[in-house]
Amino acid sequence: MNIELKQCFDTIQCQQLVENYQLSDLTFTGSPQSVIEKAKRDHDRVPVMIMNDDQLAGFFCLHLHQGPLEIGGCADTDVLLRALSIDERFRGQGISLAAMKLVPAFVKAHFPYVTRIILAVNYRNIPAQHLYQKAGFQDTGIQRVGKIGPQYVLFKMINE
Repeated sequence: MNIELKQCFDTIQCQQLVENYQLSDLTFTGSPQSVIEKAKRDHDRVPVMIMNDDQLAGFFCLHLHQGPLEIGGCADTDVLLRALSIDERFRGQGISLAAMKLVPAFVKAHFPYVTRIILAVNYRNIPAQHLYQKAGFQDTGIQRVGKIGPQYVLFKMINE
């Protein structure tokens, strides 16, 4: 397993990789296609591919400025991680944990002013809660109601 994070620019290569992405359950996440479409309209959204060698294994979005404000964060120093998913063919291999451990360095390299990553995870999404805890995210104590129910707001400092 060789995990790397790469920004997904609006390129033919990125579009081809995303076209073959397999994700049938969108209960707790958005599809890579929807993330890319929203990023075309909102330049504060940065689509990120989780690559396993040369294969697209996962996807998420980093949402700057207004994104963190949606869940009680700071527009100047926080980034909101949203829409994490793993292609169904790559699940159970530890890819999501490996990727989440790479996120702080990725954020620091691309957005040096960001000091904290925040995210919201649904109360019912127990596997995601465990993933984020293993990756070092902590509960802020803030709870909010999202589109499909209550959520915990978690954070991870960049320099931890």
